[in-house]
Amino acid sequence: MDNPKPVAPPPTSSRSKSTYVVDFEPPEKERIRLNTQHDAFVENLGHLLPPAIPDHGSLTAIADVGAGTGIWLTQLSGLLSSTVILDGFDITDRLFPDPSTIRKNVSFSLLNILEPIPETLYEKYDVVHIRGLCLVLKTGEWDGVIKNVARMIKPGGYLVWNETNPGSTQAIPPTKVASQGAELLGYMCKLRGGDPFCCNSIPYHFKNNGFVIIPPPLTLPIPEYAPDSTPPLDTGFYIQVTGSKFKPETVDTWSRNYVSGLCSIVSYMAQNNVKNEWFTPETAEGFVEEFLRETGEGGSRVFFDLISVIGRKV
Repeated sequence: MDNPKPVAPPPTSSRSKSTYVVDFEPPEKERIRLNTQHDAFVENLGHLLPPAIPDHGSLTAIADVGAGTGIWLTQLSGLLSSTVILDGFDITDRLFPDPSTIRKNVSFSLLNILEPIPETLYEKYDVVHIRGLCLVLKTGEWDGVIKNVARMIKPGGYLVWNETNPGSTQAIPPTKVASQGAELLGYMCKLRGGDPFCCNSIPYHFKNNGFVIIPPPLTLPIPEYAPDSTPPLDTGFYIQVTGSKFKPETVDTWSRNYVSGLCSIVSYMAQNNVKNEWFTPETAEGFVEEFLRETGEGGSRVFFDLISVIGRKV
């Protein structure tokens, strides 16, 4: 196979500068996909705000970086006092919720986390939450993001990073095209300058930027559906749920959601003539049809590992 060359994403507005691969999808379609993914993510991790953060009732300000549709904050607002400041940030506002549909203590603003943080946000938050930047950040950008986010957190506050490892994606049971489709996520991540196994380095970046890693919840009961959701201490993960151990009722939903996203990625690759070993722009439609057939009812399910890393700012 020829060495692939990075391809620029489709143009976005001058306000956004987004590098999100499927930014060309209609907002409502992407909103549904991301909200469905959120629900499955929370079901498998078992919480919105981790129990490792003590006394949720004493929190005064929480931020969500890479807020997307804002669903994490809007759901959290129903669990906390209306006096808690809940601020969501993203590089684009195309998926933000209608302000008339959210509580008064919830707000959303534009913020590029790769750029210096405004001083008005310095040490403002008890907790900052991040999720789903694995296909956005390049390998050399993770440390800078955590440095920026650290400035937003009060001393003694917490950074919660929930993520997926694109390189861990697998089809269960493996079939030809479903397995090829599973490889595409890691392939695109690497092609765009990212690390398909980016999760493995997150604890290192936490420690490198003044955070103490919160260990796995060994004292908490581990759900029967995910006996390996408590990772070994040396990984630095708070929770790890491998693809084969998803909560049973989330299996079909999560896989269908991945399949939907994968079809969008194939469309992006075909439109931009992204070289790969599985299909050409001319054969992409046939690849998608076979992928959908193999992952249809009773077929393969496609997953990747979910991880959570939590750090307390010293």
